[in-house]
Amino acid sequence: MPRLATVCCPLLLATSFVVNPLFASVNPPENKTNTTSAIQEISKPSSPSEVTQASDTDQGSEADSSVHNHPHEEQWFDIWQRSFTDTMDFTVKQLDGLFDSSEINSNKQARAEGRIQFAWEPRTGALSETDLRFRIRVRLPALEERVDLLLSDNEDENRDTLMRATRSATKNDRDRTTIALRFRPQQDSHYSFRLGAGRRDQLYAKARYRDAQAFNKNWALLYDAEIYYYTRDRLGAEAGLALQYEFNKRHMVRQNNRFYFRDDSNDWLWRHEVHHLYSVDAHNAIIPHFMVEGLSQPNYRVEEVYAGMRWRNNTLRDWLFFEVEPFFVWLREEDFKTSYGIALRVEAYYGKDN
Repeated sequence: MPRLATVCCPLLLATSFVVNPLFASVNPPENKTNTTSAIQEISKPSSPSEVTQASDTDQGSEADSSVHNHPHEEQWFDIWQRSFTDTMDFTVKQLDGLFDSSEINSNKQARAEGRIQFAWEPRTGALSETDLRFRIRVRLPALEERVDLLLSDNEDENRDTLMRATRSATKNDRDRTTIALRFRPQQDSHYSFRLGAGRRDQLYAKARYRDAQAFNKNWALLYDAEIYYYTRDRLGAEAGLALQYEFNKRHMVRQNNRFYFRDDSNDWLWRHEVHHLYSVDAHNAIIPHFMVEGLSQPNYRVEEVYAGMRWRNNTLRDWLFFEVEPFFVWLREEDFKTSYGIALRVEAYYGKDN
């Protein structure tokens, strides 16, 4: 126990600085019809530069290669990112060493990957609106990489793109630090199971199924379902369906639909949204976004409407992103009066691929 405490305490302290991803990979595989291959390519977590480096083979490749062929001068944020990665990797290696790894391939090492995002999202009537999002995933080769340790600022991976104002309006109380162990029967399994703690210090168990189907190089379908039980909120369930169409290497549209059942209030939370992703070049993307969300009780009605346009840039470093997002939001609790603002965000990644 003393050794376990020595390893876990630095890990928990360090992970308070990690962030959620923007959203899952947006580019469907070309000429792939096998569902296993499709889910790995379509719905795996995106790499740090995946959104802005959307296969810009004609104009972006030369510019990108010219940037990376000449090492940039190291700055203080490079030192911070490298030091933070080294510290996290050292900590998880100590954690991995608690398990018997004598028969594991020595080339596989324990590693931690994560993101952190700071945001200022001032809007009409709420100029001081700030937000901090983080997510960390720890992979342990000693457990055959089928068990991950997850720590994030909220339990819902599907709400990462929402503004703080809209996330608050749903009143589903999901924005709480969550820690969980995720188990998969196989590394490429569509099923996963979690045991953890979160949402007002409740213990929970969750089972999830996630898959995708690429019909051709343009059309793809992503779907998932999960069921969970919280010690106080009791039973809950979710289902999601997303359809995406890739016009070409620069333009793609995704339409998301999601439903949440809440046993404690015996109602449904639903959300529909549309994203249009436009890759300007190797380091810039523009993402118009429209979302409608509501509840089923006391009747099926709209609770909020959101419209915004996000500009995302990573010119300075591959692992460092800046975002500017002007937006409009209409909330039922504010009598649907028009509220407008602008979101300014800084997002950093650390981990193996940086």
